[in-house]
Amino acid sequence: MFLRFVPILVLALVAATVVEARVKVTVFYEHLCPDSIRWISNQLAPNYNALRNHIDLEFIPFGKARSINGGQSFECQHGPLECEGNRIQSCVLNQLPDQDRQVSYVTCQMSFDADPRGWECTFRSGVDLVATQNCVEGVQGVQLQLEAERRTQQIPLTFVPSFAFNDQFDQELNQLAFQDFPAALCRVDSSIAGCQ
Repeated sequence: MFLRFVPILVLALVAATVVEARVKVTVFYEHLCPDSIRWISNQLAPNYNALRNHIDLEFIPFGKARSINGGQSFECQHGPLECEGNRIQSCVLNQLPDQDRQVSYVTCQMSFDADPRGWECTFRSGVDLVATQNCVEGVQGVQLQLEAERRTQQIPLTFVPSFAFNDQFDQELNQLAFQDFPAALCRVDSSIAGCQ
């Protein structure tokens, strides 16, 4: 009699461990970019709760910046304050353990009303401020930005923000994601709840 229940138990365990596939979304953006701010405010923030169980977000704060002499300094599209903000965001995101907290931080910081230096939202995020300051002013912050630059150079970045889905960049999908993020996700995976 015991043996007849074993297959049922095995099936129940397999069913319980099936995890819904998630779309990996890499967001390439920059700290003071108005288009990045608008996308996060108008596309990510209002849609995140409905999509959060279907996506794995990765934020790459670098954009059209470039390193000079292996990270001795950086030049950014919107000036030195943006370079500082990109580095702060890299350091904060590196400390935040989960997607919800990362999204909360990024939506706080990427707002037209946010402190342009980036410390108010850093404080609100609950990260260790001393560790963040040490990261921003030290080697770790440079390394995080050099890695962000390396990752950004893997796509043909002509517009900020840009997006990769499941580590693939597609220009048409990129444009759609900027205008209608949920529609772009549905094109990548039509099994997402709400897709038709």
